[in-house]
Amino acid sequence: MPELPEVETIVRKLQTVLPGKKIHTTVAVHAKTFVGDPAVVIGLEVLSVTRRAKIIQLQLSQGQNLLIHLKMTGQLIYLDHEQRLGGGHPTPDWINELPSKHTRVFFAFKDTSQLFFNDQRLFGWIKLLADHEVKALFSALAPDVIDEVVTAEYLANKIKNRSQNIKQLSMDNTVMCGLGNIYACDALNMAKLHPLRPGKSLSFAEIETLLHSAKEILAKGIELGGTTFDGKYVDSEGLAGKYQNIVRVYDREGLPCQNCQQLITKMQIGGRGTYFCANCQL
Repeated sequence: MPELPEVETIVRKLQTVLPGKKIHTTVAVHAKTFVGDPAVVIGLEVLSVTRRAKIIQLQLSQGQNLLIHLKMTGQLIYLDHEQRLGGGHPTPDWINELPSKHTRVFFAFKDTSQLFFNDQRLFGWIKLLADHEVKALFSALAPDVIDEVVTAEYLANKIKNRSQNIKQLSMDNTVMCGLGNIYACDALNMAKLHPLRPGKSLSFAEIETLLHSAKEILAKGIELGGTTFDGKYVDSEGLAGKYQNIVRVYDREGLPCQNCQQLITKMQIGGRGTYFCANCQL
């Protein structure tokens, strides 16, 4: 599933090419993927490409917006005569001709460039919302982990009375947004905290360490363009990330921990594979 660094990377790439383009055609191949009337956006100009949590926002003229969530297997791929860029879940659609059998919605711009939303499992969505609707939706989300407002004091206040384990609390969008499974595992390892520790058991110093680790891990993930574990597509120019080359514990069961060299183990927490070091994560 694309996480914050992958989504942020897509946003930064699309922000270099989409602003100023006017939508010529919108095709909702799979009607349920596009929530709203696709005809409304015809002729509208893309003003900016931004992100809130893992939701991508294409701000359009006339007070309209396209909100996009990639969910588990979504992709956004931009094509023109010179380049192909974007990202999301790695599949052959990164390199094959588009539209494909997984293309759910695509936009053609007046300069003939195109933007494709592909999704193998049909969990992702695009919603057409007015400015005030976007404001209401985003106001219900907690701030991103990397936001300045997320301080140790903020996080301590959110988890000080919580019995839930810190792995799930760190990924809870009512606590803070943006820490997905890969980066949560790595942040907990860097902070040397066991993923099953109850939130209320953490000292303030441990909370400071965890938050610092989470921010550092996410910053590195963004710097490296996110994570691409599928080896067939790691060399896809304009789409793949490189965080997998330095990942600390995620998907490294049986390999040495970077902290103490003991072997990394795996267990299930909340239905997700969780990787950690039983020796140094206490």
